[in-house]
Amino acid sequence: MKLIITESKYKNIIFNYFNKFGGEIDNQFINMFKLDDRTGIINYDEAYKYLIEWRGEEESKELAKTLLLQNPHHIDEYGGYDFFFEVDDIDYWGLDEKQPNVVVSVKINDLSGTVTVANGENRTLEDALNDDDYGWEVSDEVQWGINDYFKENITSKTGIKIIFDSEYISQQ
Repeated sequence: MKLIITESKYKNIIFNYFNKFGGEIDNQFINMFKLDDRTGIINYDEAYKYLIEWRGEEESKELAKTLLLQNPHHIDEYGGYDFFFEVDDIDYWGLDEKQPNVVVSVKINDLSGTVTVANGENRTLEDALNDDDYGWEVSDEVQWGINDYFKENITSKTGIKIIFDSEYISQQ
C-alpha cells in the first residue's frame, strides 16, 4: 500500500509540528523531516518558507530584525574562533516567494578576538588575518562562521536567510 500525502496535508503536518514544538528549524525538526537526507519530502528552502508562512511575514521580519540588532553577536563554537561582531545596518528586505532574505552590514570590530591556528598556537584575529601564509583562509573561515551563526540563530527561527557584507574594524 502506498500512502500519498498532498502538499496541503504535508503543510498541515508541519504547521502542527510548529504549534506543538515551536517555530524553529532545529535538529529535532531536521531529523524528523529528513532535511539532510535525499529521501526527505521537503528541503531547507521549503521548510523556511513554511516557517515564514506559519509565523507570518511581518512577525518573521520583526523577529529577524530584533535578533539581528541584538549586538554584539559572539562566535565561540566555530573551529577555534572566539570573537564578537555587530550587525551595523539592515540594508534590504526581500521576502518574495523565491528566496526570502535580508541583506545586512556586519562589522567585526573585535580583532583582539582569538583563533587557534593549525600549529595549535593562539593568535589574535588581527594577527591571523594579517598573516601572509594563511590570512586569506582565516578571513574565509570568519565569513563561514558568521554565516553558520546566522543560519543557526536567525534563519532557523525566522525562515529568513541572511546575506551579509562584512568589514574589519581595528580598535587602534
